[in-house]
Amino acid sequence: MECLKLTPIKIKKPKIRKSGFEDMFFVIIVLMAVIIFMIVLSKVWGEMRHPLEAGLNGSISNDDFNLTSNFDKTTEVITLFDSLIPFLLIGIFAFVLIGASVYMQHPMMMIVGIIILGVVILLAVVYANVYHQIAESDTFADTTDDFPISDMLMKFLPYIAFIIAIGVGVGIIFFKGGAAKGL
Repeated sequence: MECLKLTPIKIKKPKIRKSGFEDMFFVIIVLMAVIIFMIVLSKVWGEMRHPLEAGLNGSISNDDFNLTSNFDKTTEVITLFDSLIPFLLIGIFAFVLIGASVYMQHPMMMIVGIIILGVVILLAVVYANVYHQIAESDTFADTTDDFPISDMLMKFLPYIAFIIAIGVGVGIIFFKGGAAKGL
């Protein structure tokens, strides 16, 4: 009778994705998408709220349920997202910084990072201009007044992208360059 041999199972290690400056594209795209979505959502809710409230007001007979109060709360929640945008920006920045910490293996990558930074700033300028055109249009001019923080962030998006990229670069140099080893 033959004896069965146990062989160890070989598990492949997952490849670690090296990320860094190119994740700045992700930051500005997500920021732009979230802010545009909030403005469109607020505009659509503002347009459909009153007809919906008028239509539902006659059909609801429960005295415990105040339709106007609930619709007012919904409007407040939509505009509350504007105050959460800085936290989104900080969270995405932390994501990029953590991902970039494994990026710098060779000093040549800093030159590549500077080139990517230029492209990111150019893209941020384009996105800021697109947002400005949307925000200043007759359709969305009143809606963007409800989102002052988002409006300010999108107005200064190229500067924010530059500051975040500089922060990522300093973080890479500080943590990978040996400056943190002396602490």
